[in-house]
Amino acid sequence: MLSFLTFFNAFSNNFIGPLPEEVVQLPILEHLNLGGSYFDGAIPKSYGGFISLKFLYLAGNSLSGEIPSELGFVKSLERLEIGYNSFTGQIPTEFGLLANLSFIDISSANLSGVFPSALTNLTKLETLLIFKNNMHGEIPKSIGNLRNLRILDLSNNEYSGSIPEEVSLLKNLMELSLMNNKLTGNVPQGIGELPGLEFLFLWNNSLTGMLPQKLGLNSKLQRLDVSSNSFTGPIPPNLCLGNNLIKLILFSNEFSGAIPSSLANCSSLIRFRIQNNRLNGSIPIGFGSLPNVTFMEMSDNSLTGSIPADIVNAVNLEYLNVSGNSLEGVLPESIWSAPSLQIFSASLNRLKGTIPRFKGCENFYKIELEGNELFGSIPWDIGHCMKLLSLNLRHNSLTGIIPWEISTLPSITEVDISHNFLNGTIPDTFGNCSTLETFNVSYNQLTGPVPSSGPAFSSLHPSSFVGNEGLCGGVLRKQCGTEPRADAMPQQTKKTAGPIVWILAAVIGLGLFIVIAGSKCFRATFRHRIVLEEKEIGPWKLTAFQRLNFTADDVVECLSMSNKILGMGSAGTVYKAEMPSGEVIAVKKLWGKHKETVRRRRGVLAEVDVLGNVRHRNIVRLLGCCSNRECTMLLYEYMPNGSLDDLLHGKNKCDNLMADWVTRYKIVLGVAQGICYLHHDCDPVIVHRDLKPSNILLDGEMEARVADFGVAKLIQCDESMSVIAGSYGYIAPVLGSC
Repeated sequence: MLSFLTFFNAFSNNFIGPLPEEVVQLPILEHLNLGGSYFDGAIPKSYGGFISLKFLYLAGNSLSGEIPSELGFVKSLERLEIGYNSFTGQIPTEFGLLANLSFIDISSANLSGVFPSALTNLTKLETLLIFKNNMHGEIPKSIGNLRNLRILDLSNNEYSGSIPEEVSLLKNLMELSLMNNKLTGNVPQGIGELPGLEFLFLWNNSLTGMLPQKLGLNSKLQRLDVSSNSFTGPIPPNLCLGNNLIKLILFSNEFSGAIPSSLANCSSLIRFRIQNNRLNGSIPIGFGSLPNVTFMEMSDNSLTGSIPADIVNAVNLEYLNVSGNSLEGVLPESIWSAPSLQIFSASLNRLKGTIPRFKGCENFYKIELEGNELFGSIPWDIGHCMKLLSLNLRHNSLTGIIPWEISTLPSITEVDISHNFLNGTIPDTFGNCSTLETFNVSYNQLTGPVPSSGPAFSSLHPSSFVGNEGLCGGVLRKQCGTEPRADAMPQQTKKTAGPIVWILAAVIGLGLFIVIAGSKCFRATFRHRIVLEEKEIGPWKLTAFQRLNFTADDVVECLSMSNKILGMGSAGTVYKAEMPSGEVIAVKKLWGKHKETVRRRRGVLAEVDVLGNVRHRNIVRLLGCCSNRECTMLLYEYMPNGSLDDLLHGKNKCDNLMADWVTRYKIVLGVAQGICYLHHDCDPVIVHRDLKPSNILLDGEMEARVADFGVAKLIQCDESMSVIAGSYGYIAPVLGSC
């Protein structure tokens, strides 16, 4: 009955067990898609018996074993995708017999061995993807035989040797990705003359010499990433000649010379990263007129001149870092009025003059001006920077008082104004700043008492205040001299006070004994299981990523007495927990096997350690992590308005949301900013991989906060994203750069 079947698509199901062999008996079957399920075992050798098959897709299963050489006998095959499995062994040389093949993808398949030269016989091949395997050896010179090749991706392997000159013969090549290998030597000059080249990814190798100076001259180059190599010489001058360049990533090389002035006219440019090179000269004028640029990283070079005043006019520029250069002059007067700028770093330069008034700084959340020659006072209107998280003005020549307005910023976490000439007192209002985590005013000329109230000042180290002879009190051992000395008290008072103190102590002690004993009896039922578990699995360890007013025991005890479940998912259960201090947090108790292995636990904690340092206003903050040998609990700030999913479809469904364009826009913008930060500005890059309405939380002001990193993937600059796991949600495109 199925003998006339030509098209069979069973993609993305929950099939288990071995691949079905019966489909081989379908005589005119041309299209077979069994990908995205849980098929296991080896690919049947009988699959070499297909008579008419043109399309075979088995990717994204749990297949293992060696790839059968018999697949090379399916002469009609035009497209073969069997990646994202766990094969063993090498690519069969018989694949060189698939003369009609135009597309082959065996990426992320755990393959080893050398590049099979037989594949270079496939003259109709247009796409060759073998990235993220364990392939080694040299790329064969016969690669130049693939004259119809448009996409070649051999990244994330262990290929060594040089890039063959014969790659220059691939005149139809649009994308070349050899990143994250062990390649050495120069890039063939002919690659710079390929007429159709749009994407060139060579990062994280050991390549040397100059980049082809004709790169971009004859092509429609859109993305270039050659970071983390040892390239020398100038940046090619015509990279954006066709005005198609979107991303230019050149960091961590030894490029020298000036920044090509043509880049300041590259209207298509979005991301520009040239940090950690040996570039000199001035920053070209014109970047301010670029309509699309969002990210500019030029730190750690030898740039001179001043910061161009026009650069702040770039309408979409969000990140600007020019630190670690030799820039002089003054800060642009309108720097804080940049329409979209959020992070500005100009530390470790030779900037002079005063800090401009903070007019229009509402979007900024990080300002770094450390290690310059700035003087004058800190403008009082810094209080307008309502989103500011971090302020670093250390090692300048600033004078005047500390503006109390800094303490009123609702999200401020880090303030470092040390090594200046500030005077006056530390405003008492800083004691009420609940978000403050770091406060360093050392080596100034401050006087008066150090605030002792508030969560920050009670636990700051005295080194945060050293170098100020006039400071006293607080965490400093130096008393402020306002209390009478004990030995100056009248002797009669001492004699009278003694018996009274003992009587009061006895009464208070007896009362405490009764309260504690009763409390212990009352809680015995709830704590019995916890005590038994602690004896077996060890004590809880609390890792805090900011100052916390509770302990691990507080969290455990609260969960044992609470049934307030906020949600439940594949990674764990989320509880609402009120700490003894009254602070409400969200606790995510991760699912885990009994007695987690040390390796798995360390892996979780290592990832948590990175995520705990993420700071962005559109990211749910990870406060800390409680763990023992059996369980891990993640502690997050509590979001009172629940998730976007609840708002749209659940218990908090709001009928007016669809009509409220202001709220919709604010939520969408917040999500975009949060994801952009994770995917592009974190080091290492964090790819969420499971973005959906239930993972978008809403704070008290209906600001969106991206949450749930249970399936997050940390991407070092030597690792690219491969197979994606998680529930159905937004998946980021494969990253071409870190």
